[in-house]
Amino acid sequence: MIKIKDKKDSINKMKELRLNYFPLEVFDVSDTDGMKMFFENYPSEEYVMRSPNKTNGNFFYVKNYEEALGKLQYFSSEVTIDVSYRPYKEDIILVGDIKVHRGLGVDIVDLTARTDSEATQRNIYENPEYNLHTSIEDNKLWDIPGFSKIMRYISDHELYDVIVEFSVYDCKIGINKENVVISELRTGY
Repeated sequence: MIKIKDKKDSINKMKELRLNYFPLEVFDVSDTDGMKMFFENYPSEEYVMRSPNKTNGNFFYVKNYEEALGKLQYFSSEVTIDVSYRPYKEDIILVGDIKVHRGLGVDIVDLTARTDSEATQRNIYENPEYNLHTSIEDNKLWDIPGFSKIMRYISDHELYDVIVEFSVYDCKIGINKENVVISELRTGY
């Protein structure tokens, strides 16, 4: 059974399980050489900086290494830098959180998600298009665009009984160039 204690643990677990995610790393705020190498290795229109140790911590969009250096003052010891999904937002099919509870009988699914291009992990709960707690056999689930892709991904990677923050795209992107991108895994924080 997967156990996740914080965002940094989530990142490590995503890498260990070889899941598909946008390139990301956790850095000590003093590791500017490592950060510079990240920006060089993963050229992108935009990046995200956030706190790896707390939910809803500091969060900034930056365009390059120089902008990132200017934001380091807002982080105490560590910072996560990842490639932003926003340049791909028009390719979004479904964004949400899902947890598939394995039971003795029928699996139960908790899903909160949206299909619009403005959906993010931070706003899906404000105005969810889908907010379901139901059996995996419920046809409502299977009628949701992208649901079959996230379910296959959960099954293939055995991501049961863990909250999976995900996005489904109509193009193949991320580290593994797949349609499903995992943003975070959560269990107890």
